[in-house]
Amino acid sequence: MKTETNVLSLSQKGSVLAYKWSKENSEPKAAIILVHGMAEHIERYQGFAEKLTENDFLVYGYNQRGHKDSIASKEDYGYMSDKDNFMILVYDLFEVTEIVKNENPNLPIFVFGHSMGSFVTQRFVQLYGSKVDGIILCGSAKQPNGLLKMGTLIARLVIGLRGRRHRSKLLDNLTFGSYNKYFRPNRTAFDWLNRDEKEVDKYVEDEYCGGIFTATYFKDFLRGLSSINHNFELVPKNLPIFIISGTQDPVGGPVKLVTKLHETLKHMEIKDLTFKLYPDARHELLLEQNKEEVMTDCLNWLIAHIQKRP
Repeated sequence: MKTETNVLSLSQKGSVLAYKWSKENSEPKAAIILVHGMAEHIERYQGFAEKLTENDFLVYGYNQRGHKDSIASKEDYGYMSDKDNFMILVYDLFEVTEIVKNENPNLPIFVFGHSMGSFVTQRFVQLYGSKVDGIILCGSAKQPNGLLKMGTLIARLVIGLRGRRHRSKLLDNLTFGSYNKYFRPNRTAFDWLNRDEKEVDKYVEDEYCGGIFTATYFKDFLRGLSSINHNFELVPKNLPIFIISGTQDPVGGPVKLVTKLHETLKHMEIKDLTFKLYPDARHELLLEQNKEEVMTDCLNWLIAHIQKRP
């Protein structure tokens, strides 16, 4: 697998480190953009990229702002801007998509979004859904509006008291603290990510994973989720969507909130909507004990939708 990196200067006063993975001496059948989750990085998707390139996909990924190589200093970890943090990530995905389209004008283009990346992808297709040929949402959900309003209010109070860049353990615990309760007694603070303890330990030991983000980010992220909830009708009805989740993924409810996402999109009359739950799997499906099954399902769905393309 050939790996290329490039720093992309984007219009929202920032830059990101982008990756391009390809199979040498091969004609790609499609391109796919990988959008990673919060407090992690795109290098963790290497295994999925290898699976895709082996099957003649051109794979793009980038470290989103506030993450690993896309920050100027460690002080910028979890910080994108003083405002509009979530929408900046959505606009970044739009710009990356335009770059991929310009490089590959004749290829179908898909987006795979995990966790935070899945919410960025959800908002992206509400605004720019005609730009891509299908999306895969992994570790996603439809979050309750009441909780989003309460969380946004608390984030505003924290900003007022401690400042925009304050890293609030309260906000972090409100967002993620309940996730581990399903797996007590806990071995680590991140047992909810994966049944594979080795993968959990890799995450814990990675200095670019699991950090606390800024109060401004939390406020804007929660507002972004609220915007998604109020604009599902903007998702193009002919956009193919594949939703995948583990039945023990707390981000998905477990099950309840990701099922709500599926039901909402079904109610919006999305014509090509697929939903699959993986028994006992947790949040990070691409690194889970059944990762080969998950990656194969994603690959088969992508190939099927290349063949369906006019």
